[in-house]
Amino acid sequence: MTTARSIDYWGIVTRSVGIAWNHKFLWFFGFFAASGGGGGGNTANWGERGVDEIRAFFMSHIEVLVAVIMGLVLLWLVLVVMSLISKGALLSCISRADDGELIRFEDGWHAGLKAFWGMLGIGVTAFVVFLVVTALCVLAVVVPLMGGAAGVAIAVFIGAILFIPYIVFLFLLTFIVIYAEREYVIRGCGVADALSAGWELTKSCFWQSLLMWLVSFASSMAFLISLLVVLLAIAIPFILIGVASPPVGLILGIPVGIVVLILAISAYSTYDHSLWTLMYRDLTGLSAAAPQVVAAPPGERVPRNHWHTAEGGSDEEA
Repeated sequence: MTTARSIDYWGIVTRSVGIAWNHKFLWFFGFFAASGGGGGGNTANWGERGVDEIRAFFMSHIEVLVAVIMGLVLLWLVLVVMSLISKGALLSCISRADDGELIRFEDGWHAGLKAFWGMLGIGVTAFVVFLVVTALCVLAVVVPLMGGAAGVAIAVFIGAILFIPYIVFLFLLTFIVIYAEREYVIRGCGVADALSAGWELTKSCFWQSLLMWLVSFASSMAFLISLLVVLLAIAIPFILIGVASPPVGLILGIPVGIVVLILAISAYSTYDHSLWTLMYRDLTGLSAAAPQVVAAPPGERVPRNHWHTAEGGSDEEA
């Protein structure tokens, strides 16, 4: 019979908060681990004349345009590299901290450097899989559109059928990558073995992983609301200063707001990586706080994988 793991989600949350708070140097890695994912930004509303002037300037100074583009590409590459290094550093340090070991910044940095190429390999593999599956789904919907009115109906029908499976695919891919990264960094597996282990763990613990995703999502909402309240409270004094002198209010308030925002994002990123790392450790029995294994109803198939249960035996021995 298969083994169903009972997860103490609140315990994972409290342990994650403790690790993030007690090891604040991890916030450095947390910031870059968060920044590497990229993000959207608000675009300003420029007047038509202003846009024309900017376009004319760059068209007459091609070298400046090339330099700006190269600078942005270089910045993006630096953020990607730092993101991969920082993620490896976080996973290693969080796992060691959960074991009660003493961790230092240099330990995390060395672990992140060591894990860089493997983390890159896992990320690239996942991205290629995402592109291939997404492209196939898009083609399945777009091709029938060439058949006129009947084709539109077929395309809508295919899109409706593929929607739920595609969402499930995104969750599966997300969990596989999460667990594969931790297999690679914490267990020291190769990239292929880490991805295979990530798939096996995702299959056997999909619903537990989905619940942890909901915990992570709820945490992110609580974080955003709290951050908004804090920023508004901090802004009040600078708004009062700005009433008397708008330039002074902006000059003093903007740097403070940026610092608070960076610290908050860094701390939350550390917490969120802790959530999934402790979840992985509990599921695989690596953690001292790993939950007991509960026997599932008779008749269910035993998944074959190499993880150890909380009692110390392996699933393969079940």
